Amino acid sequence: MRLVALPKNTLNLLAKNNSKELEEVERAAQVKIRLTDEGAEIDASSNAGREWEAEQVLLALEAGFPVKHAIKLLKEDFYMEKIDLAQAFHGKEAHVTRYKARVIGTRGKSKKKIEELSGAFLAVGDESIAVIGRFEELRNAKEAVMRLLEGAPHANVFRFLEKKQRESARGF
Repeated sequence: MRLVALPKNTLNLLAKNNSKELEEVERAAQVKIRLTDEGAEIDASSNAGREWEAEQVLLALEAGFPVKHAIKLLKEDFYMEKIDLAQAFHGKEAHVTRYKARVIGTRGKSKKKIEELSGAFLAVGDESIAVIGRFEELRNAKEAVMRLLEGAPHANVFRFLEKKQRESARGF
C-alpha cells in the first residue's frame, strides 16, 4: 500500500461526479484508491510498480492536468516534470504571477502554441508549471517554458519550437 498526500482541491476533484475521475484512474492503473482526509491510499495487491504509476497520475492531477492527460503517465514513454516558480522566484508572488502570465499568454494562446509545437501538455498551477510528454516533447516544452521565464521574446521561443519540430520530422 502506498500513501499519497494530496491537497483538498485534488481530493474534491476525485470525489466529485460520484468519483468518476477516481474510477477512471483506478481502472487505467489497475489499482484500488481510497480517499482519506489527508490524501489517498493506493493498493495494487503487492505490485509496487502499479502503485508508483498511480501515484504519478495523482500527482499530475494535483498539478492541474485533466484525467485524460494524467493517465498518459501510465505509458512507459510518457514523463512529467514540474518547475517550481515559488522557489525559482524566491517566493515573490508578483514575479510568479507575471511569469505564469508569460507562459499562458493572452487567452491561453502561448500555452496552446507551446503544446501544439512541442506535442507535450502543460498545466500552470498556483506556484508551478508542469509538463507531460514523451522525452523529446517534454524536453522541448520545458526548454520553451524556461526561455520564457528567462525573458526571451515569445516569437523567438516559438521559432525554437518550430525548428525542433522540423528536425523531428526529418528524423534528427
